Amino acid sequence: MINCTRCGEPKAHTEAECAALAAKGGPALPTGVCFPCAWKDPLLQPALREYAERKKAETIRRAREILARPLEFIDRLVDSLR
Repeated sequence: MINCTRCGEPKAHTEAECAALAAKGGPALPTGVCFPCAWKDPLLQPALREYAERKKAETIRRAREILARPLEFIDRLVDSLR
């Protein structure tokens, strides 16, 4: 973490962290800007909102799959612990 260029808080993301987020399908955040400052930026808000909605939908989908097939989930968990 580095200091944010906008607010000065020591919670901004490095270039590597921003690239890793973009590689996962996230928005391209500017280097040296913390997430709260990026969220306030009107140019970045649409991409951030879309990413947040997509991640929320993915989490809900996974939770529904787990609830629909609890025995398969338990089997996968047990297998991963072996």
